[in-house]
Amino acid sequence: MDAVFSQGRVSMNPFRFVSVQRPLPGPSAGGRQAGIFITHVLNHRIQAHFDRLRRETEAIIDWQFAYNPWTVDDLAAGRGEFEIDRTSARVRQAMNNGNLAGYMDIVFFPLAKSANREFVWILEYDVDFAGRWLDFFQQFSSNGADLLTTTLNTRRRDRRWTFWGSANGPCPKSRFTRAFMPIMRVSRRFIGIFEEALSTGEWSGHYEFLVPTIARVHGLRIEDIGGTGPFVPWRRRRRNYVNAAKDPYLSPGTFVWRPSMTAYFHEDDAAFTQRAMLYHPIKADVAEWEAEAPVASSQAI
Repeated sequence: MDAVFSQGRVSMNPFRFVSVQRPLPGPSAGGRQAGIFITHVLNHRIQAHFDRLRRETEAIIDWQFAYNPWTVDDLAAGRGEFEIDRTSARVRQAMNNGNLAGYMDIVFFPLAKSANREFVWILEYDVDFAGRWLDFFQQFSSNGADLLTTTLNTRRRDRRWTFWGSANGPCPKSRFTRAFMPIMRVSRRFIGIFEEALSTGEWSGHYEFLVPTIARVHGLRIEDIGGTGPFVPWRRRRRNYVNAAKDPYLSPGTFVWRPSMTAYFHEDDAAFTQRAMLYHPIKADVAEWEAEAPVASSQAI
């Protein structure tokens, strides 16, 4: 299930990725990291947010803007510009689920693979940084972790995480690991291992379980971007973001599931009370997803 970067457009069936920027340079671009900025909404405020990101990091990262108005109906009907194997185990899981919540790996990983770089950042539109983006990303310029993301925790330390009940894989539950992934960076090596692991059909569950657990089970290097969890290096402890990892909303903190903010940093910096921190979610002229608070899985207790 491959996406293609060409002529300023990113396409993958059944999703339409429309890039408003030039395509990424090839893999020989001096070892530069790539970035995928992904959104399901287009408006001028999100575009301005992306423009700041790209401008402030152009010295070290090549970014691609990917618009993804995904629906499970598109997946079921096979609509789009490129054929995919809709019989694959993971795509069947998404179709049986009835929506794509929890299955965004089927979008993120093909895009990351198509970037064809050693390391690829994936950033959702509602993530912001209270400071210069370059200051954030430069921390990781020489970092070799196969997976960088937030709120990494083990099942043993957080048995009431919402999605343990659907988590399955060919490893002891003591290896089960979760994360919160509006931002992540993956290595080329991990992309291949993840793809191969899912092809067996032995893994299922929310992608925020699958991604860190598969990396950990295969002996890859995983690190938390910051915070206070068990996978954060001491030098980044309490840096880059804060949240309440065991709370269903991850609140209070800067990097949470709810509540949301209504303005980006470049629009209203006074609203960002803790500087040099990642913030999530920013809903700039985007309808809020109304949902009940996530409920802890009784199967995991």
